[in-house]
Amino acid sequence: MLPLLQRELVDNKGWVTNEEITDYYAIGQCTPGVISVNVATFIGMKRKGVLGGIVATLGFITPAFLIIFIIASLLTSFASNIFVKNALAGIRVCVFSLVLYAIVGLAKKNIKDLLSFALTVSVALLAILVDVIPLYAYVIFAGFYGFFVCFIKDKIKKKKELKNINIDNQELKIEEKIEIKEETVIPEKKKRFNINYKDILLFMLGFFVGAIFGVFSFFSFYFVKNKKYKTGVSSSLIIWIILLIGLLILLFNDYNPIIFVLYGQFFKVGTLSLGGGLATLPFLKELGISTGWYNDLELANMLAVSESTPGGIGVNMSTYVGYTVAFNEFNGNYFLAFLGSIVSTLGLVSPSILIIIIISLILNKFKDNKYVNWCFYGLRAASLGLIIAALYSILKISIFNIFIDNSSGADVTLNSISYAFDNAKTEALRLYGNAGFFEMIGAFFNLLINFKNLAIALILGIGIFKFKKHPILYIAISATLGIVFNLYSVNYV
Repeated sequence: MLPLLQRELVDNKGWVTNEEITDYYAIGQCTPGVISVNVATFIGMKRKGVLGGIVATLGFITPAFLIIFIIASLLTSFASNIFVKNALAGIRVCVFSLVLYAIVGLAKKNIKDLLSFALTVSVALLAILVDVIPLYAYVIFAGFYGFFVCFIKDKIKKKKELKNINIDNQELKIEEKIEIKEETVIPEKKKRFNINYKDILLFMLGFFVGAIFGVFSFFSFYFVKNKKYKTGVSSSLIIWIILLIGLLILLFNDYNPIIFVLYGQFFKVGTLSLGGGLATLPFLKELGISTGWYNDLELANMLAVSESTPGGIGVNMSTYVGYTVAFNEFNGNYFLAFLGSIVSTLGLVSPSILIIIIISLILNKFKDNKYVNWCFYGLRAASLGLIIAALYSILKISIFNIFIDNSSGADVTLNSISYAFDNAKTEALRLYGNAGFFEMIGAFFNLLINFKNLAIALILGIGIFKFKKHPILYIAISATLGIVFNLYSVNYV
């Protein structure tokens, strides 16, 4: 996204400078929501204030929203097609390698030392092994952890600096070679920072009442007397104003709280996910478990589609999930499914819009505040740990064999590791005639790992790490391989 933003908004439009883009990108990385969406909100704020920030955000997410909606509606109709299943199975293998590549890049930026590494590993292991701890608990703990660790490190650093100064002073006095001159440092007078609280209160009131119903787009279109601005707003206005019509239909005819539940759940996801669109993945996994809206396999398919289309992954995922949940809830009603995708997308970006607009009012204080940076020392490491835990869930349905128990009449996906461990001896006896140790080990891995998928993942991984081509190229290749090698495989037991 960053090169595109620089080309369009710095070089072509001259709306912002490269330095401003870099600042916005840096802050967008350490605030909730999708980084590129946060940058768009910042730039809109700079150009046209609060309304500009909201309209820029809506304009940014509209193309991806439309594309995902169309793809989701098509996949709903063709999900049972064997070619589609094989293509998605291939793409899931590729997504595993792409997410692994992203994790390596994030680790280089976010793992600062042994303590941040320990936090990342601990969060990843706990998120994988312990189901009872909600993910937001890790985020809260990581903020305190980062503050505490950096506070101690700061104290130790100051103590060492003071000790070094004392030693230097003693050496200077003994050697009597340098005459120490004391300089009086006059502290700079702090600039007074004025916040227009009236504007903030008006924004918060207008945001929570108007953002859901698309009123911001209407008012900006009506009051801003600029033809180019009106043209830009009108491109996204039609879609978002449908939200108002849809909610009115629900309220007066077929009221169902699922639409409002979607908004609330994705508002929570958008609030807690730090570190870019990929950071929404662990929270979406938890959402699927808690609500039963989708399983790991369906989530991986959503991620596969999101990786294959324009726009931020987090935004694409929210649109896809909103569509599928509303489509199933309203028995295949496409209009209400469209409404669900709008609501979930708005829910995801609403907290980041709110936070970014507030931050933009106090930008200079925020980016230089050491206490905020201390908290994000822990938050970034924990976010990486949660993404690693989410990668494990992709591993289970892309590289591991999938076992489904339908003995009760309902499909239940089994834990691949537990199933392979429990049945390794039986498999060894069947294959080798006696259950020796090495035969059991071989049977265990034979049950656990889909070696055809593993081989393709290794080949794609080498290509991704070595050649660094656009992800869509690898996704197209993996979809083709999925169809050619018939990668869709589910074992009913």
